[in-house]
Amino acid sequence: MRFLLYICGAFALPLVHHLLSRMLILTPTLSRIFRHFEQQEIAHTPHRSYLAGMLCAMSFFFVSGQNFAQNSSAQGIVKGSIKDAETGQVLVGVAVRVEARAFGAYSNKSGEFRMNALPAGEYTLLVSLVGYELKKIPVSVRAQDSTVLAITLRAQILKTNDVVVSAGKRVQAAQDVPVSITTVDSKMLQQRNITRVDEALRYIPGVYVSRDQINIRGSSGFSLGFGSRVSVFMDGFSMLSADGGDVKFDVIPMFNVERIEVVKGAGSALYGTGALGGVVNVITAQPSETPEFRFRGFGGAYTLPRYNEWRWRETMPLLGGADVSYSQKIGDVGVLAAVGVKGNQGHLDYFDNWQWNVFTKVSFELSQRSTMNVLFTNAYDDRTNWVFWKSLREATRPPAGTNYNERFVSSKTMLAADFKTIFDEKFFMTARLGAYRTDFTTLGQSLAGGQTQIQSVANAFNTEVQLTSIVDSTFLLTYGVMGTFNAIEKSPIISAGTPTQLIAAAYLQGEYKPMKNLTLTLGSRFDTEQTSNGVAGSGIIVSPKAGASWVISEQTQLRASVGAGFRAPTLTERFAALRFGSFSVAPNPGMRSERSWSFEIGGKQSFTLFGEEWSVDAALFNNEFTDLVEPRLPDGMNPQIQFINITQARISGAELALTAWLPMRLLGFETSLTAMSPRDLRLNQVLKYRSELLWYSRAIVPIGAFQFQVDYRYQSRFQEVDDLSVAIRDATARVPIHIVDARVIANMFELVGLPMVLTLNVRNALDYYYNEIIGNLAQTRHITLQVDMKL
Repeated sequence: MRFLLYICGAFALPLVHHLLSRMLILTPTLSRIFRHFEQQEIAHTPHRSYLAGMLCAMSFFFVSGQNFAQNSSAQGIVKGSIKDAETGQVLVGVAVRVEARAFGAYSNKSGEFRMNALPAGEYTLLVSLVGYELKKIPVSVRAQDSTVLAITLRAQILKTNDVVVSAGKRVQAAQDVPVSITTVDSKMLQQRNITRVDEALRYIPGVYVSRDQINIRGSSGFSLGFGSRVSVFMDGFSMLSADGGDVKFDVIPMFNVERIEVVKGAGSALYGTGALGGVVNVITAQPSETPEFRFRGFGGAYTLPRYNEWRWRETMPLLGGADVSYSQKIGDVGVLAAVGVKGNQGHLDYFDNWQWNVFTKVSFELSQRSTMNVLFTNAYDDRTNWVFWKSLREATRPPAGTNYNERFVSSKTMLAADFKTIFDEKFFMTARLGAYRTDFTTLGQSLAGGQTQIQSVANAFNTEVQLTSIVDSTFLLTYGVMGTFNAIEKSPIISAGTPTQLIAAAYLQGEYKPMKNLTLTLGSRFDTEQTSNGVAGSGIIVSPKAGASWVISEQTQLRASVGAGFRAPTLTERFAALRFGSFSVAPNPGMRSERSWSFEIGGKQSFTLFGEEWSVDAALFNNEFTDLVEPRLPDGMNPQIQFINITQARISGAELALTAWLPMRLLGFETSLTAMSPRDLRLNQVLKYRSELLWYSRAIVPIGAFQFQVDYRYQSRFQEVDDLSVAIRDATARVPIHIVDARVIANMFELVGLPMVLTLNVRNALDYYYNEIIGNLAQTRHITLQVDMKL
C-alpha cells in the first residue's frame, strides 16, 4: 500500500499550495518554501508526504492565526424555541449545533436556546435530541441583529440520533461521513438495562464481544490478557489501560452516557494505536440547564439450569443495582454527579461480583467562546477469579482444587479535562489532558507450584491539542498533536521491572467540497513509539486515509473510504512472565506493531413504503492485516505460551441493515446481516475465534403507554479455536449463538401521571446455552424489573 502514501503526499502538497496561494495573507516566504519542495529530488519519495503533512500543519496554524488577528466581523444572535411537532410540548436539552463550527447551545426548561456572538454569515444548524429526528436548518446571521427560529421535532422510536463527532473529530451529520458509523443513544441503553458498555456493543451490527475483546467486523478474535484491537474513548479520552492496553468496561459510567458511536474500519489516521479494527467513542451527558434528579434501580434473578448436573444451588442467584445522579447549572458552572452500586451472585458457582462507581462532570463557560469540562470517574470491582469450567458436563463449576477464597479486586480512576475555544469563526481549538490509573490484585491467592502473584498498578497520561481551520466555504482542515505515556508502577508478573512506553503523534485531515453535496477527505497520522528496557523504537508509523461522501439527495447517500490502522504492543504483552494455573507465559520484547488496511464502499437509501419511512444501509468491506500477534502454544520445542507476530490475514465481507415501520406504526423493526470471510493467509484457513455470519434484529410494538420489544442475535459458530485440551477439559466445545431478549416498557406518566418508567427485561429468554470463549458458559436466562425516574 506504499503507493497510496505517495498519492497522499503528491495530492496534499499542490492542493494546499493552490488554496493558500489564493489567500491574501499568504506570505512570499511561505510561497517560496512550497515552491522549493516542489522542485526538489524528494518529490518522488515517501519523505515528501511527511514534509507535506508538517508544512500543512504549520502553514494553516499561521494562516488561522492571521485570520484571528485580522478578524473584525460583525456579530449577530441566533435564538428560538423548540417543541414536539405532535404534542406541542416544549423540549428540554435539545442540542443546537452549528455544522462545521464550534458554536452550540442547549434548550432550557422553557424549550428556548440562544447563541450569542455568532459572526455574520450563512450557516447550517444541526438540531438533535434523543428519541427525535435530526433536523438541518439553514440560517442567515446578520450583523447586529437577531435571527429568531421556531423549531419543531418529530419523535422517532427506531431511528437514532444522526449527529456524530467520532468520524472526523468534529460535529457533523452522519450522512456526511465517508465511513460506516453506528450510534446507540441513551434511550436504547435505558430500555435494555445496559450497565456495561460491552453489553451495548453486542446489539450493534457487525460487532460482537468475546469477554474483553471487542470485534468490529472480526478484527480482534480472542486472546486472554491481550490488548484491544479497537480503540475505546470516553469524551475523546483514551480508556485503554497503560499495562495491558485493554478495556475496563466497568469504569465507563453507563447511567450518564448520552450516546455511543462506533466507527467501523481502521481509524488510526485520527486515533492512533489500537484502532486496528475501529473506534468506540462513549459520549457522556452534559450537566442539565435546570435541576435534574435521576434514579435507576433494578433487581432480578437467574433461572436455575435445566440440567441437574449444572445445578450448583437450590435457589435462584440474584442480581441488582441502583444509580442516582443530580445535575444542575448555576450561572456559568454546571455540575453532574452520580454514584452507583451493583451486585451479582452469578450464573455459575464461584462467579459473584460487586461493583461501585462514582462519576462527576463539571462544565465551565469561561467566556462566550471558551468552555472547559473536568471529568472524574472511579470504579471498584470485587469478583471471584473464575478462569474456566471444570468440564462441559459440569460447566457451572470451576476445576477441582479451586481456591474459593481467592478474589480479584480492581480499582480504576480517571481524571481529565478538556478546553475548547473559538478564536474566530474559522479557527477553533480543543485541548485535552487526562490521567488514567488501573490497580488490580488477587487476594487470597495460593502461590503453590511456582504461580505468580497476579497484580499490576499502571498509569496512563494522555494529552492532545486539536485545531480546526476553515480555509473557505469548500475546505476544512483538522490537525493536531497527541502524546501518550504509559508506565507500570508495580507488577510482579513483569520481567523488566517498571517499564514505560511513549507514543507521540501528529495528524492532519482535510475535507474538500468541490460540490455542495460531495465531500472528499484526505489525511494521515504520523506516530512514533518508544519503549524502555532496550526495545528498539518503531520509527515513524504512517497511517493515511482517504474517503468520499456524496449526498445525492436527502434520501440517498454514497460513501467510500480507505485507511490504515496499527496497534503497538503493550507493556504486558512484551514483558509479562508468569505462571497461572496450568499456563506459563514467556515475555517477547521484540514484538512488532500490528498493521491493517481497511477498504469500504457503501450507501444508504431512504424511501416511503406503506406510508412509512424505510431505510436501507449496505456496505462492502475488505480488511488486510499484517504482523497479527497470536499465541504460540506449548509444544516439544517451546514449553511456554508466547505472543509473537505470525499471522497475515484478510477479512472481506458485506453488511446490510434495514429499518422500517409497518402501516399505522403497528410494528417497527430493524435487522442487520453481516457476512464475512475471515482468512488466515499464512495457514490458508479460517481465522481463529471469528464468526462468519452475524444477524441482529429488533421488533417494537407500541400500544398506548406500553412498548413490547424483542431482540434476536445470531452469531455463527467459530470454525477454528486454540486447542487447549491439555489444560481445559472440553476446550473446543462450542455452538452457534441464538439469543432472544424480550422486554415490556410501561410509561407511568401516561398511565397515572408519575414521572417513572417501568421495564420488565428478560435476557436470553429461551435459556439457550452457549459460550463466547473457551471453557466458559455464557450468561443464562435472567429476569429483572427496572425502575427509571427523572425529577
